[in-house]
Amino acid sequence: MAKAKKTTKAKELIKIKFKKLANGNQSIFLEKYIGYKITGNLKDGSPKTSAIRKFEFLNLYLLPDTANNKTTNETTLKLANTIKAQRVVDMNTQNSELKFKKKVVNTNLIDYVTDIANKAFADTNNKRSEYYTFNSLAYHLKAYKGDKVNINDIDKVYIIGFIMYLKTAVNGNFQKSTDSTKNKIVPISKNTAHKLFAKFSTAIKKAVQDEIIETNPIDKIDNKIKPKSIPSKREYLTIDEVKMLIATDCKKADIKNAFLFCCLVGIRFENVKNIKWGDIVTDSNGDTILSYKQIKVNTFETLPISNEAISFLPVRVNQKPTDKVYHLPKNGTVNEALETWATAAKINKKITFHVSRHTAATLQLSLKTPIETVSKLLGHSKISTTQIYAKIIDESKKTAVNKQNGMFDKKTKTKKIKS
Repeated sequence: MAKAKKTTKAKELIKIKFKKLANGNQSIFLEKYIGYKITGNLKDGSPKTSAIRKFEFLNLYLLPDTANNKTTNETTLKLANTIKAQRVVDMNTQNSELKFKKKVVNTNLIDYVTDIANKAFADTNNKRSEYYTFNSLAYHLKAYKGDKVNINDIDKVYIIGFIMYLKTAVNGNFQKSTDSTKNKIVPISKNTAHKLFAKFSTAIKKAVQDEIIETNPIDKIDNKIKPKSIPSKREYLTIDEVKMLIATDCKKADIKNAFLFCCLVGIRFENVKNIKWGDIVTDSNGDTILSYKQIKVNTFETLPISNEAISFLPVRVNQKPTDKVYHLPKNGTVNEALETWATAAKINKKITFHVSRHTAATLQLSLKTPIETVSKLLGHSKISTTQIYAKIIDESKKTAVNKQNGMFDKKTKTKKIKS
C-alpha cells in the first residue's frame, strides 16, 4: 500500500490573537504575516530568516468565561472573524498580479479648460455665464504659469500659488482692449476671484471623473485660504424712481421699453433680447402669457404678464411670430444708454440692465407677494436666492425708520402740565 503523500500546510497570512488584560478581559487583535527578512546564516550556510509581522488591534474584547458572557463572547468572535476575512481579501488584492499601474494621461490644462468653455457654449448657445467664466479662467491660468502646464503637474504648491495670484490679478478685459484709453490696471474683485477658483475646482473635479488624474489635489487645501465671496450690493429702483424713468425721455425707445418691461416681469437681458412675438400668447381666460427659454439655466418658463407690463411692449404691426419683440444692441451698449437715461431722470444710482430684475423682485415682495411665488416668477432654482431680496426689503425698512433720527430737537424742554 502506497504511503500517503505529506502535504505542506499553507502559511496563514492573518491570525486572530488575544492579549490578556489586567481587568480579566482579553483584547482581540490580528497578527498579519507580510513577509520575512534575512537575519543571518545557519550552520549549513543557508540564510536564517525571521518573519515580518504587523498587528491590528480591533477594539474588541472577550469577557471572563462565564455562562452569562457566553453569548456575548460568541458574537464578538464572529465579528472578529468577519474582519479577519475582509483583511485577507484586502491583502490578496494588494498582492495580486492583476493590479496594474494606471497609465498617466498628459492633458494640457489650458486646452482642457477651453474645451469645457466651448462645450458650455454648444449646450446653451450663450457666450455669457459658463462660457465666459471658463474662458476667463483659462486667461488667468495662463497669466499665472503660462500655457504649458499639464493637469498631472498640478499639486498643492501650484494651487496655493494660484490662490495668491488671484489676490492681485488684473482684469483682463481692460488689459486686452484695443482702445489705448481703456488700457488701465483694474484688479479683479474678491467675488470674481471666488468665482474663478470655483470654476478651477470644477475643472479639476471633472479631470478626476474623466480619469485624467486619480485624486483631486484641491482636497489637500485648507478651506480657510480658499477665495471667499463677499455680499454685494443689489441695486434696485423704488416705485417712485421707476415713475421718474417713465417720465424721462430715452434716446433708444426699445431700451427704455425693454427695461421697464423687465422691471415688472423680471427676466434677464439675454432672455428679453431674444423673446419673439410668438412667445407672447393669450390663454383661454384672456390673460397674456409669456413662454420663454431661460438661457442661463436652459429651462422653459411660463409667466403671466400684467397690464402694466403689456403697456411697455412695442405696437405690433405685421410682425411675424418669429420676429423679435425688442431690437437691442449688446449688453455693454445698453448699460451705457441706461446710465445716461438715469442721470437725465436725476436718479443717483448705478443702473445696469440687471437692476430691472432686482427691481421686479423687490417690487413683488413690497406688494406682499409670498416669497415662494416670487421665487417661481423669477425662475430661481433655490428659494435661498430669492431670500436675498427679502433681506433688501428689511434693510430699506430700517433705512426709512432711521430717517426719524434727529427729527426732534432733544434740547427742547417738555412743558409741564399743571394739575
